[in-house]
Amino acid sequence: MKVGIIGGGKVGSCLAGYLKKAGCLSAITAASAEHCKKLSEQFATPSCDNVKLVEISDVILLTVPDRRIADVAKQLCDGGASLQGKIILHCSGSLGLEPLDAVQKNGAYVGSLHPLQSFAGGVVDLNGVYMAVDGDAKALTAAKELAKILNGNSFFVPASERAAYHAAACICSNYAVAVEAIAQSLMSRWTGSDEAAWQALVPLFKGTAANLLKTENPGTVLTGPIARGDVETVEKHLAVMPDELTNVYCSLGLVATQLALANGTIDWETKQQLDKLLIQSEVQNDRKEGNCSNY
Repeated sequence: MKVGIIGGGKVGSCLAGYLKKAGCLSAITAASAEHCKKLSEQFATPSCDNVKLVEISDVILLTVPDRRIADVAKQLCDGGASLQGKIILHCSGSLGLEPLDAVQKNGAYVGSLHPLQSFAGGVVDLNGVYMAVDGDAKALTAAKELAKILNGNSFFVPASERAAYHAAACICSNYAVAVEAIAQSLMSRWTGSDEAAWQALVPLFKGTAANLLKTENPGTVLTGPIARGDVETVEKHLAVMPDELTNVYCSLGLVATQLALANGTIDWETKQQLDKLLIQSEVQNDRKEGNCSNY
């Protein structure tokens, strides 16, 4: 299997490193000729354009931004490259296969391969990473094989459920970052700076992450006042919570009450007390901000 990559950003470069080591990388291209040259030197592959890349590859990975996938697919059709029998996979987590309609109509097999990992920076370890795959029969087989080459685990997510799959990924990664940023903003009042606030929180974050790594069910490691059924402490939190953070606190708190009940650390009556407190606080905050016209 010879694999070409169109898109020389963080994702494309990371995949290229693994494929080069496995002896599968045919070429990698980027938006500019200068960047293409740098990539060819970095990975010791031919310096070429997208048309040539298609010619020398069995499988083509599109690691460009989501908004560009359909345009790149159309450019491949217009560029004169023979797409007959080629396998083209995009690496988007949220998109179905519609952006690849143009290449499919020109004889290519189409699918997707999305590593469930953050590529924010630095060297990314793909060992054991789950990778969502989809596609027609031939593309799906290739995607599964690529997941093995990348030392990952493939699992099937159909196009109709891609948005829900991507939402789960965003909650796990992006929203975890958002929550830590909120905690930092509150903590900085006493530490003197945002940087010091985060350093103060890092040990707590690491302790929580360590607990999560030891379990197969994240909800079971819930701690804190809601896990204990400490209604008074939650009331105190809400009394001093900045208005702009109240709804976030309440929404997350309502999820936590469900987890605490499932864990058996609170009873149904305590859950109802906490839910009532959190919902009332959220409604009152909406009224205060003029955001809740239904109450």
